[in-house]
Amino acid sequence: MKIFIVGSTGMVGRECKEVLEQDHEMICPGKDEVDVISWDVVIENLAEVAPDVIINCAGFTDMKACETEDFAVRKINVEGPRNLAQASARFGCKMVHLSCGHVFDGKKGMPQPYFEDDTPNPLSAYGKSKLESEIAVRSNSPNYIIIRSICLYGINGKNLVKSILAQAVRKKKEVLRIPEDQFGAPTWSYRLALQIKTLLEKGGRGTYHLSAGGYCSRFEFAKYLLDRLNIKTPVEPCKLKDLDDPFVMPVNCLLENRLSKKHGLNVMVDWKEDLDRFLDKFGKELIKEARRA
Repeated sequence: MKIFIVGSTGMVGRECKEVLEQDHEMICPGKDEVDVISWDVVIENLAEVAPDVIINCAGFTDMKACETEDFAVRKINVEGPRNLAQASARFGCKMVHLSCGHVFDGKKGMPQPYFEDDTPNPLSAYGKSKLESEIAVRSNSPNYIIIRSICLYGINGKNLVKSILAQAVRKKKEVLRIPEDQFGAPTWSYRLALQIKTLLEKGGRGTYHLSAGGYCSRFEFAKYLLDRLNIKTPVEPCKLKDLDDPFVMPVNCLLENRLSKKHGLNVMVDWKEDLDRFLDKFGKELIKEARRA
């Protein structure tokens, strides 16, 4: 397959490039080469490349900034995917779009997960923009994969693992206060890329929940991470409401990979298993990076 990735320098985009280029032809333009909010630029690029698949890994992901920068968020998170979806329809290629579990309000009682056909009800501006992006893709592309994941981490880009380590290693705070009342399944971006590869090669279509197995609270995750790397910074639990955030976070972020399991396509594993592998491979590098943060 000839695969065109938008956002190939981001956390998931880089992983997709590295995983998919082993067996497929990759076209990975830089951020300045393809402005997804420009219909003319999108059409011009895709007409020249003629890909079999478009993967959209680009997005406005700063949840705090999303609350005040509505114009930019809508341009990048909604108009961009709409342009790509319309282009995929015009050129007859598959569209893969990354959404997020924040399209749900997180009010299901624990440990009930959210399924692909549950009714979305986002709480934050970011979640609302991701829901609108899904609608834009479904409305304009006849052949699409929409992926909802949650709590992503990886060696590239900003993420929860790096944030926790930066605070712990640099001792910006004597004690880290981490919410104990928000739950999810931390998911390695590399594993998500492997799952995307499987869906593409097996002809997957529709909306998929793709997250690691099991679940934990953010507090449990932070404790496990620091213990695993032998970092002694104390961690104490707090409540979500204690955080000084301008946006509302869902409490229950559990996603059930029902569709991929039903079709025998699920390659996700338990969150601890993947986190252990990730830290075995990148732990020393992550600590060095945290010291420079």
